[in-house]
Amino acid sequence: MGGRSRTEVTISADTHVGETEGLRERLPERLRRYVPLLVQTAHGDVDVEVDGKIVPSSPYGVADLSGRDKELEFRSDPSRGTDLGQRLRDMAREEVEAQVVFPNVLLDCGGGQASGEFEVALAKAYNDFVWEVFSPEPKRFKPAAMLPVDDVGEAVAEATRCIERGFATFFLPCVVPWQPYGLAVYEPLWSVVAEARVPLSFHVFSGNLAMGGEFGDVADMSAERLERARKAGAARRAGEERLETVVGMAAGMAPIIELTGSGVLERHPELRFVVTEAECGWLPWALQAMDQMQERRHLYNRKLQLRASEYFQRQGAITITDDAVALRNVESIGSDCLLWGNDYPHDEGTWPDSRPVIDSIRDSLGPERAHTVLAGNAARIYGFDLDYLAANPLEGVS
Repeated sequence: MGGRSRTEVTISADTHVGETEGLRERLPERLRRYVPLLVQTAHGDVDVEVDGKIVPSSPYGVADLSGRDKELEFRSDPSRGTDLGQRLRDMAREEVEAQVVFPNVLLDCGGGQASGEFEVALAKAYNDFVWEVFSPEPKRFKPAAMLPVDDVGEAVAEATRCIERGFATFFLPCVVPWQPYGLAVYEPLWSVVAEARVPLSFHVFSGNLAMGGEFGDVADMSAERLERARKAGAARRAGEERLETVVGMAAGMAPIIELTGSGVLERHPELRFVVTEAECGWLPWALQAMDQMQERRHLYNRKLQLRASEYFQRQGAITITDDAVALRNVESIGSDCLLWGNDYPHDEGTWPDSRPVIDSIRDSLGPERAHTVLAGNAARIYGFDLDYLAANPLEGVS
């Protein structure tokens, strides 16, 4: 097997693994039914089964799947991404040498409906599950360990266990409205993670994210209107007619603003974090707006030693998949904060057709900066060995 240049290595910093019956069985029996699983439909699509109920992927039904559609969302992979032979073959199709791996349906993390007991049990079971799945190929795969957020003491204990085991990153929900990340209760967690130099990954479409273009605030609603909001939210989750995926990606602003404005990044300068699957054409504006509000609203904001944008530039990063706007703004935000990911195997990602996107990044940024985005930053943040990956390409994997 021939090698390749380090600058030709490509790492996807955003991929997923599906939940399986084997994962469900790791939880105490009384909690197992709450673990969501993908189930095949008569037309070859996948719905979600949880607590004995089927949650349709679409209210309209899907009767006509293209060949490409069938390859996505684990529709044709009964292992749900846990068959490493199949996974490596899929990677080889795009010449992707390594992956950072996140949950699939479990990105939701209960969405505010789960109990604290379930959240803790699920995190422990999931972390054991992904470690066993991916540990045979530690140089290729860096699975993210899930942390329970309701009980920070449990989160610290699980973080400590996963640090000792060797996990390369922690997955946290992007939005936790009932316990925002700026609260002092999280300080022990930030301290442990910062000291261990293990980065946090805030993957969008996770936690209790209000997937609606109206950006509503339920906290100020009367009980009657809150109940109406619940019903409206349930109806919205059954379809995508309002293009809510766009809002879900824009929610990547939330942890950046929360960690900066609350002083978390100032108090913990060794804390590193990545916002995943958010694209970032909006990032230059968000950083500019934070600086402007820091100055113009200075009477009411927490006093920070640095400009607000400088904390992200020092400690933050973000993934892109196919974001031409972000590439046009690299001169503004720099390339050291950008990582590429194909979102394998989701519909909104680029797999299995990422090569034109990868080539466009190389054409747009030039060899050095393109290498930084396509592999260098992922290697630096998550600990991939570029020399090994260059010397052991996946071409010809069978």
